[in-house]
Amino acid sequence: MDLGQAGSTNSFGDDQLLADIHADDTIFRHLQQCPAVASASSEEKSDIQHLGGQGYTVAFDPLDGSSIFGANFAVGSIFGIWPGSTPLGQTGRDQAAAAYAVYGPRTLLVLAVPTGSGSAASTCSRHQPQQQQQQQPSEQQQQQSPSEAFDVLEFVLTDSHKWQLRQVYTKIGSKNNIAPANLRAAADNQTYKHLLDRWITSGAKLRYSGGMVPDVHHILAKGGGVFCNPKSATAPAKLRLLYECAPIAFIVEAAGGQTHNGQGSILDAQIQDTEARSIIALGSPSLVQQCLPAMQAA
Repeated sequence: MDLGQAGSTNSFGDDQLLADIHADDTIFRHLQQCPAVASASSEEKSDIQHLGGQGYTVAFDPLDGSSIFGANFAVGSIFGIWPGSTPLGQTGRDQAAAAYAVYGPRTLLVLAVPTGSGSAASTCSRHQPQQQQQQQPSEQQQQQSPSEAFDVLEFVLTDSHKWQLRQVYTKIGSKNNIAPANLRAAADNQTYKHLLDRWITSGAKLRYSGGMVPDVHHILAKGGGVFCNPKSATAPAKLRLLYECAPIAFIVEAAGGQTHNGQGSILDAQIQDTEARSIIALGSPSLVQQCLPAMQAA
């Protein structure tokens, strides 16, 4: 399959790969087959598409990391699931569940689901998706923080095409795995530049691949760290609140981490439209706090 440039742009004006289009079409096709999906919207097709089901709306980035796809780096997909037929007017905290997939040496699926709903999912076959029904979060769970009401489960796709439970994330540690995103902002956000210098001189591990999914998963898998993506006057925010920030933040907070957009938890930001972009820091609480001056400087 040719997965190079498609010669087209998505609804945000970004150049598309054929892989973007293929992933988007594949996910939409499967969502249309699910009776619990009322509507869906993607980074490739931002208009909310009504799919005929009832219960939930899904917002997704079909291929996070398109810019590093050609280098054969790990990439992923991101999913946010909200109750009702639209995420507009809701916040990230209103999500019923969230997930991301990592496509690398192994294919992984990380889910934030209501506590107790994923215990039997380790035996779920890729060819038997109807056997597992997602438990809808209770009103009490929706009022609690994600870390109190949701489990974060990691599954690996086995050679027999079954999802096997591999790990449960209950607490993000404090290891210094730093993913400094939007490095161009350091040119005129001096607070960010000073933070980078501090991390370098302190011996922190700085690794940034250019993909949000692999970088955030590295933080979870290695027991701590931070993904820091501030902005500056010449390097504005690029990550989209609906398709990237809110779902990933939900998983990180459910795993015991912290998120911030310079004003507070990004899960409290109301989703006004599908095009909203945001700065974000997420990961180990102590490291997120280190990022706040840089997040608030521009």
